[in-house]
Amino acid sequence: MEKAFTGVHSAIFSVYDENMNVKKETVARMVEEQLAGGMKGFYVGGNTGECTVLPAKTRKQMLETVVDVNGGRGQIMAHIGAGHFDEVMDLLEHANGQKIDAIASLPPSLSGYYGHQDTISYYKALAKASKYPVYAYVTPVTLQHSDLYSFAKELSEIDNIAGLKITIPDYFRFALVNQIDGGRLNNLNGPDEMLLCGLSVGSDGGIGTTYNIVPKLPAKIYDSFQKGDMKTALEYQNKLNAFIKVMLGFVRGRGLGYWKAALTLLGYDMGYTVFPATPVSEKDLEELKEKLTEINFFSEMI
Repeated sequence: MEKAFTGVHSAIFSVYDENMNVKKETVARMVEEQLAGGMKGFYVGGNTGECTVLPAKTRKQMLETVVDVNGGRGQIMAHIGAGHFDEVMDLLEHANGQKIDAIASLPPSLSGYYGHQDTISYYKALAKASKYPVYAYVTPVTLQHSDLYSFAKELSEIDNIAGLKITIPDYFRFALVNQIDGGRLNNLNGPDEMLLCGLSVGSDGGIGTTYNIVPKLPAKIYDSFQKGDMKTALEYQNKLNAFIKVMLGFVRGRGLGYWKAALTLLGYDMGYTVFPATPVSEKDLEELKEKLTEINFFSEMI
């Protein structure tokens, strides 16, 4: 059965200035270089895109900019989840007017406020209102009141629900979800560090944060896997994980701006980080540059 989304897609960073206006030149460079690096498209406005902290105007500008620069070359999935349903529907109406390929959303609350049936009702409402196929974004929060298999099975019975982005490291249940209804759902792997695991249990591709920075590595993992070359796929997964290990040590819970710092080192103007996030200092950048040099980031990974 043919799936709409296959291959690897970046959960593209949102880049904006102090007035919360998108820095279009930076976004244009990101889109161009990520497509050249093997990305099949973009997941816009998700967690990596700072969905919960950005105003709607910035989120809309970001989607419009990616759509414009992309020019129909890569696929675009617009994440429209927000803290209040009215804002969700406003973002959905905006996305319906853009040239994209799908809609996605986190559950209606990141705090586990809503129960299982509430969340199912939420996705039913999105599926009904969207002109594009809808993908559910599964995180541990989604599953506070649900079992992954039961949740996915119920979603699969909703018209216009196309699949799931699954960002939990439980590949036993991931494999079970991939078998629902003869494999109808178009499921995508979330954890960057386990892309190969996801592919091995039937994921159709992946969406990742680190794919913004080292797009060639996940693209090589996916391509090698498709050719049946598991040895090479694992080699590239190990390279990606070496990068992730450095970044996790550097970020240390300090916020998304510290992930963006890797692109600052590559000459991108990554703009402002929304308050109250701590700005990345020159000392921080020097520390990151030294650590990345030790793993041959600049010579072998980009």
